[in-house]
Amino acid sequence: MTPIELGIIIICALLVLLLLGMPIAFALMASGFLGIFIARGPSGFEYVLATFPYSYIANFAWIVVPLFMFMSQMAFVTGMSRRAFEAANIMTSGLRGGLATASVFACAVFSTVSGSSIATASSIANVAIPEMRAAGYSNRLAAACVAAGGTLGVLIPPSSILVIYGLATGTSVVQLFIGALIPGILTAVAYIIGITVVGYLSPRSVGGKPRRSGVTIADRFKSLLMTWEAALLFVLVIGSIYLGIATPNEAAAVGAFMAILLTVFRPKRVSILWDGLRQSGSVTCAVFGLIIGAGIFSMALTTSRLPMEIAQWTAGFDLPPQALVLLILVPFLFLGAFIDGFSMVLLTMPIVFPIIQHAGIDPILFGILVVKAVEIGLITPPVGLNVFVVKGAVPDLPLRDVFIGCIPFVLLEIGLTILLVMVPEIILWPL
Repeated sequence: MTPIELGIIIICALLVLLLLGMPIAFALMASGFLGIFIARGPSGFEYVLATFPYSYIANFAWIVVPLFMFMSQMAFVTGMSRRAFEAANIMTSGLRGGLATASVFACAVFSTVSGSSIATASSIANVAIPEMRAAGYSNRLAAACVAAGGTLGVLIPPSSILVIYGLATGTSVVQLFIGALIPGILTAVAYIIGITVVGYLSPRSVGGKPRRSGVTIADRFKSLLMTWEAALLFVLVIGSIYLGIATPNEAAAVGAFMAILLTVFRPKRVSILWDGLRQSGSVTCAVFGLIIGAGIFSMALTTSRLPMEIAQWTAGFDLPPQALVLLILVPFLFLGAFIDGFSMVLLTMPIVFPIIQHAGIDPILFGILVVKAVEIGLITPPVGLNVFVVKGAVPDLPLRDVFIGCIPFVLLEIGLTILLVMVPEIILWPL
């Protein structure tokens, strides 16, 4: 059996297991172990089975994952999302579509400590959607702006997807965070502009013309004090990384420690801390299952040399870098509609990243573009994860309305992705 035939068998086994409904982590492990068994025989298979899972994750670099997960969960259970929305509501009071704009603003603020789209969307949905519906906003806009705003959690640092991408590909997490900041702000601004345009084109969708607001400029600036916890965590974590004071691991540890301190003087602090530990532990276990599965799958594919053969075959087309990147991103848009971002990155990087390296495309640029593709998948039918998260938070919302409401945001995301491909300096100039 040739190495190429082995690679095809590994990928076919993975697809069959996924179609049979096996969880992605176990499907990756099983198909990877199958390839290793065929390539190395029983003794090689036994050695990898006994040593690889521990040796692969017993790497100090991976400690950043549970620490950021814990910080995210503590931000969620301590109610930072509610305070971020209340502050944003005051800031946007009197503006057309102000509540929807406040929802996106709150999502952006919460994303600076969350790193998770699911946590961002679910926490803001519980607070913002009832307020918007009570003010006469349409179900479509009320739900869609939260579902789309929640996607900022995987782009604005500290993004957990960027951490996974960086560790899986050997790309600097610090540089990924630096490169993601401007696209994250640009995405939030594009959402707000889109909401404002909808408010003028369809006033009924935003509850009619805004009433005169009694909120002063001083009140708007004072409202920012309500987000002091998120600002503190962002400065300590991301600020220390950007300034070179701390590594991502050290910054994540500081963020997790500060998240604990922020609960000390709260009522029911023991139950809050327990909820944060329990939820972050559950999520971390699931993520590390995916990491181990992806590592085994990657080892098997590397043995087959299939990724390098695909890279050389792709290079034969002599496509411009922008065209190649867009071509590679198309499958990500479809995958994102069916599987979560962690799975998508870990599943595809063993195959796709060698192509990127062979073509000389900047891994920082590609990482941000992959995250943009993840964003689009989170609000794309039939399985846009953020849409179902919003639906779960507000059960009486018609699912069809949420998906229809997300269409303008999907178009905005596609436009922004094309802009970043055509003008990569938006991502790369701060580096």
